[in-house]
Amino acid sequence: MRGIPGSGVFIFFAIVFLIELLAFFAVRHLLDRPRVKKQVTLMYWLLSFLMFAILLLAFLNPDKIRETTNYQFFYFVISVSFLNLLPKIILAVGYLLSIIPRLFRSFRISRVVVMSSLIIGLGVVITIGYSIAFGRKTLRIEKHEIFIKDLPAELDQTILLQFSDTHLGSFETDAFFKRTVEVINQQNADVLLFTGDMVNNYYQEMEGFEDELANMKAKYGKFAILGNHDYGDYSNWENDQLKRNNHQQLCDKIEQAGFQLLQNESAAISINHTPVEIIGVENWGHAPFPQYADLNKALKDTKANSLKVLLSHDPAHWEAQVIDQTEIPLMLSGHTHAAQTGLRIAGIEFSPMYFVQKYWGGLYQRNDQYLYVNRGFGCVGFLGRIDMAPEITVLTLRSK
Repeated sequence: MRGIPGSGVFIFFAIVFLIELLAFFAVRHLLDRPRVKKQVTLMYWLLSFLMFAILLLAFLNPDKIRETTNYQFFYFVISVSFLNLLPKIILAVGYLLSIIPRLFRSFRISRVVVMSSLIIGLGVVITIGYSIAFGRKTLRIEKHEIFIKDLPAELDQTILLQFSDTHLGSFETDAFFKRTVEVINQQNADVLLFTGDMVNNYYQEMEGFEDELANMKAKYGKFAILGNHDYGDYSNWENDQLKRNNHQQLCDKIEQAGFQLLQNESAAISINHTPVEIIGVENWGHAPFPQYADLNKALKDTKANSLKVLLSHDPAHWEAQVIDQTEIPLMLSGHTHAAQTGLRIAGIEFSPMYFVQKYWGGLYQRNDQYLYVNRGFGCVGFLGRIDMAPEITVLTLRSK
């Protein structure tokens, strides 16, 4: 596979086989009847070798993933891998832990440990299956009031609607997107803001979604920026010209859908005869994410007396260049997807993305400056969302 040395592939498959083997020992540990053991053994290894074959096909055909505008094979491989390996990892750990009580001849406790890991593993399978079938197509509307210092009375109750990270190549049809557009238009937004990652790599992913994007309504305009996936940096190109053409076609399609695409620039609008400036930068990011943003350039033509809203795809940009360095009261971002995985219990929200991105989802405040991180709409990598549903964000600006 291009980019991965043969030794890396060998180590990966060796680890997968070890997980399969330990999980198999765990299953056999719970079986007593010889005939049942034989039947389960046959079924287990048939399914395991089928999973091996799917993974091997993917590794032997990297271009099928890296150079296609149809991501269904890629998502299929990732989904079956998650469904197969995650519960087996839990079983493997359970089996290793069960060895300890067996050393002390506590066989009953050993079986309880393995049985517990099996039950947890089944729970993981159900959760992943639900996230793929339903979680990624269950829309969540996040509504927040943001109290802006010195906000003119004319802008009080202004409604901003944000959506982000559509990754249109992750959808088989436009049905869910069409329902989402209906919900967006019901919010009667003053301004509609898209914060990057329209596609995974290719402009063709927008085909079939143009009408829905064009049908989105906002009283004072629709604005968009690009995200790290919108530059085609994660694909192989025969030459730079093809990559540039792809990028230009994507930009054209976004603007043809009625969005003003902001690339290190600002746009001035008037709401109730009061100046508002939407500032949009190209992708800003720490390595390995591409760095194209120029905030100083984007601010160059802005006016001192306007309300400024910054669109920047990566929320890390807020702490790096915005707070305490500018007078921008509100920045909107996406990028994190909240890892497409998390927990929401009794008003408490957590995502493992916290360990990667300090600002991973929701509303943040530092003195009189705010950041909102949208949890995204589409999927990348894993074709599912576990308690981090596709999101549209409705922000109502209020005077302090």
